Amino acid sequence: MLAEAECYLCHLSQVLRVLAVQKTGGPRALKMTSQACRFLAETDFGRTPPEISADLYKWLAELTGVKDPYFEIKRQDIKQALVLYPELKKRVMEAPDRLRKAIMFSLAGNIIDLGAGAVSSWPQSERLFETEELALDDYELFTADLKKTRTIVFLGDNAGETVFDRLLIEQLGREVIYTVREGPIINDASLEEARLSGLEEVARVVSSGCQAPGTVIKQCSEEFTGILKEADLIISKGQGNYECLEQAQGPFYFLLKAKCEVISRHLKVKQGSLILARSKNFHPRLEL
Repeated sequence: MLAEAECYLCHLSQVLRVLAVQKTGGPRALKMTSQACRFLAETDFGRTPPEISADLYKWLAELTGVKDPYFEIKRQDIKQALVLYPELKKRVMEAPDRLRKAIMFSLAGNIIDLGAGAVSSWPQSERLFETEELALDDYELFTADLKKTRTIVFLGDNAGETVFDRLLIEQLGREVIYTVREGPIINDASLEEARLSGLEEVARVVSSGCQAPGTVIKQCSEEFTGILKEADLIISKGQGNYECLEQAQGPFYFLLKAKCEVISRHLKVKQGSLILARSKNFHPRLEL
């Protein structure tokens, strides 16, 4: 999925959020914002938004000298999620359909996204834990495909939601390989955040080898590409992964909250909708 006009403003907004987190204001912030506008004006937007973001954050790190501006926020998100985890697990175990309940909780965690303009809003996220509504609902197809599955690759997204993904992994009942980013990018999960969330207790955790806030297959490591090719089912979490993979042929299910107008328009749903969708290009094995 290629970037659209609105993506330009979204990327500029991300620069402003980074400057705010770093408490950069006044003339220095204005100068950096002007520099960001020039950088974006010269950037190739004929790519997926995560590819553009990877270049933008690399440039920002060089400009500010800070490689991981959301380090503390990611840790706080995980800490808050771990506080909720015991109660949410109890609710999963008491649910008539444990798997569906775990999927809904995993989706609720997807609200925590500093790249898509969302904020780490725990009261709002907690309200989402009560919803059972999916705007696109391929749950029956998912459970049918799950019965034929031995190995699942779970493409992770932001750091805080890894705790809620753990709830889902516990209900899948299959071998799960959980994938994180190669290094810090926005508030996405890397290996260290996955460890802090306790994911290693329920899944094998690996890096995709890709530094973008999405799974850009051509940028992934050879080892990880091999893992993808062997997967019986691939759960793609979040907008960034969807933007990179919605055209790919493979055993993909997309699990995300449609946070922005571009994604909502593409999926033909209202902004804010929760999605569990079987790929329109579903294939038993990844085709490259």
